[in-house]
Amino acid sequence: MSTKINIMLIIFISLIFGIFNFKVFFIGNEPNLIQAYVSVSFVIIWLLYSFTMSYKKAEYFFRFITLYWAIGLILTFIALFLGWFILIIPLSCVFLTPLYGLRYFSNEPISSNFFYLAIFITYLSGTFGYFLGKIVRCNLTEKI
Repeated sequence: MSTKINIMLIIFISLIFGIFNFKVFFIGNEPNLIQAYVSVSFVIIWLLYSFTMSYKKAEYFFRFITLYWAIGLILTFIALFLGWFILIIPLSCVFLTPLYGLRYFSNEPISSNFFYLAIFITYLSGTFGYFLGKIVRCNLTEKI
Protein backbone atom coordinates (compact mmCIF):
# COMPACT_ATOMS: atom_id res chain seq x y z
CA MET A 1 0.00 0.00 0.00
CA SER A 2 1.41 3.38 -0.92
CA THR A 3 2.13 6.15 1.52
CA LYS A 4 -0.60 8.36 0.01
CA ILE A 5 -3.21 5.68 0.55
CA ASN A 6 -2.00 5.16 4.14
CA ILE A 7 -2.24 8.89 4.84
CA MET A 8 -5.76 9.12 3.41
CA LEU A 9 -6.89 5.97 5.22
CA ILE A 10 -5.48 7.07 8.57
CA ILE A 11 -6.97 10.57 8.28
CA PHE A 12 -10.32 9.04 7.28
CA ILE A 13 -10.25 6.66 10.28
CA SER A 14 -9.23 9.54 12.56
CA LEU A 15 -12.12 11.67 11.35
CA ILE A 16 -14.62 8.81 11.74
CA PHE A 17 -13.49 8.12 15.32
CA GLY A 18 -13.26 11.84 16.01
CA ILE A 19 -16.94 12.31 15.18
CA PHE A 20 -17.88 10.30 18.28
CA ASN A 21 -15.82 12.56 20.55
CA PHE A 22 -16.25 15.86 18.68
CA LYS A 23 -19.03 17.49 20.71
CA VAL A 24 -17.61 16.54 24.11
CA PHE A 25 -14.09 17.57 23.04
CA PHE A 26 -15.01 21.05 21.84
CA ILE A 27 -17.33 21.76 24.75
CA GLY A 28 -14.68 20.49 27.15
CA ASN A 29 -16.96 18.09 29.04
CA GLU A 30 -15.83 14.86 30.62
CA PRO A 31 -16.02 11.95 28.17
CA ASN A 32 -18.35 9.08 29.01
CA LEU A 33 -17.74 5.35 28.76
CA ILE A 34 -18.79 5.19 25.10
CA GLN A 35 -16.23 7.85 24.15
CA ALA A 36 -13.62 5.97 26.17
CA TYR A 37 -14.40 2.80 24.19
CA VAL A 38 -14.14 4.77 20.95
CA SER A 39 -10.70 6.11 21.89
CA VAL A 40 -9.42 2.74 23.11
CA SER A 41 -10.70 1.20 19.86
CA PHE A 42 -8.82 3.87 17.91
CA VAL A 43 -5.58 2.99 19.72
CA ILE A 44 -6.20 -0.74 19.11
CA ILE A 45 -6.82 -0.06 15.42
CA TRP A 46 -3.42 1.65 15.27
CA LEU A 47 -1.88 -1.43 16.85
CA LEU A 48 -3.61 -3.82 14.43
CA TYR A 49 -2.96 -1.68 11.35
CA SER A 50 0.71 -1.37 12.24
CA PHE A 51 0.89 -5.12 12.86
CA THR A 52 -0.67 -5.81 9.46
CA MET A 53 1.60 -3.40 7.62
CA SER A 54 4.69 -4.88 9.25
CA TYR A 55 3.54 -8.42 8.57
CA LYS A 56 3.09 -7.47 4.90
CA LYS A 57 6.72 -6.24 4.88
CA ALA A 58 5.85 -2.55 4.52
CA GLU A 59 9.26 -1.44 5.80
CA TYR A 60 8.47 2.25 5.27
CA PHE A 61 5.50 2.11 7.65
CA PHE A 62 7.51 2.53 10.86
CA ARG A 63 9.10 5.71 9.47
CA PHE A 64 5.65 6.79 8.35
CA ILE A 65 3.99 6.42 11.78
CA THR A 66 6.96 8.05 13.46
CA LEU A 67 6.78 11.02 11.11
CA TYR A 68 2.97 11.16 11.31
CA TRP A 69 2.85 11.32 15.12
CA ALA A 70 5.95 13.55 15.37
CA ILE A 71 4.30 16.08 13.06
CA GLY A 72 1.10 15.82 15.10
CA LEU A 73 2.98 16.33 18.36
CA ILE A 74 5.09 19.24 17.11
CA LEU A 75 2.17 21.04 15.46
CA THR A 76 0.01 20.52 18.54
CA PHE A 77 2.75 21.91 20.75
CA ILE A 78 3.23 24.95 18.50
CA ALA A 79 -0.51 25.58 18.18
CA LEU A 80 -1.14 25.32 21.93
CA PHE A 81 1.99 27.21 22.93
CA LEU A 82 1.43 30.10 20.53
CA GLY A 83 -2.36 30.04 20.75
CA TRP A 84 -2.83 29.57 17.02
CA PHE A 85 -6.48 28.60 17.17
CA ILE A 86 -6.79 28.49 13.38
CA LEU A 87 -4.32 25.60 13.45
CA ILE A 88 -5.79 23.92 16.52
CA ILE A 89 -9.13 23.05 14.90
CA PRO A 90 -7.83 20.92 11.99
CA LEU A 91 -5.14 19.39 14.22
CA SER A 92 -7.75 18.53 16.80
CA CYS A 93 -9.95 16.77 14.29
CA VAL A 94 -7.14 14.53 13.04
CA PHE A 95 -4.83 14.00 16.03
CA LEU A 96 -6.64 14.85 19.25
CA THR A 97 -10.40 14.33 19.01
CA PRO A 98 -10.22 10.54 18.41
CA LEU A 99 -8.14 10.25 21.60
CA TYR A 100 -10.23 12.50 23.83
CA GLY A 101 -12.13 9.56 25.34
CA LEU A 102 -8.90 8.42 27.01
CA ARG A 103 -9.50 11.29 29.39
CA TYR A 104 -12.24 9.12 30.93
CA PHE A 105 -9.47 7.17 32.67
CA SER A 106 -7.84 10.29 34.11
CA ASN A 107 -8.89 12.30 37.13
CA GLU A 108 -6.73 15.23 36.09
CA PRO A 109 -8.21 18.41 34.64
CA ILE A 110 -7.66 18.82 30.93
CA SER A 111 -4.28 20.23 29.97
CA SER A 112 -1.90 20.13 27.04
CA ASN A 113 -0.02 17.34 28.84
CA PHE A 114 -3.01 15.05 28.30
CA PHE A 115 -2.80 15.55 24.55
CA TYR A 116 0.94 14.92 24.45
CA LEU A 117 0.44 11.75 26.49
CA ALA A 118 -2.44 10.55 24.30
CA ILE A 119 -0.35 11.04 21.15
CA PHE A 120 2.55 9.20 22.79
CA ILE A 121 0.30 6.28 23.83
CA THR A 122 -1.06 5.94 20.30
CA TYR A 123 2.43 6.12 18.83
CA LEU A 124 3.62 3.41 21.25
CA SER A 125 0.63 1.28 20.27
CA GLY A 126 1.53 1.60 16.60
CA THR A 127 5.20 0.92 17.31
CA PHE A 128 4.36 -2.15 19.39
CA GLY A 129 2.07 -3.45 16.64
CA TYR A 130 4.74 -2.88 14.02
CA PHE A 131 7.46 -4.75 15.88
CA LEU A 132 5.06 -7.50 16.93
CA GLY A 133 4.15 -8.01 13.27
CA LYS A 134 7.83 -8.19 12.38
CA ILE A 135 8.48 -10.80 15.10
CA VAL A 136 5.49 -12.92 14.03
CA ARG A 137 6.52 -12.72 10.37
CA CYS A 138 10.11 -13.76 11.18
CA ASN A 139 8.97 -16.63 13.41
CA LEU A 140 6.57 -17.94 10.78
CA THR A 141 9.24 -17.67 8.11
CA GLU A 142 11.70 -19.66 10.24
CA LYS A 143 9.19 -22.47 10.80
CA ILE A 144 8.46 -22.89 7.11
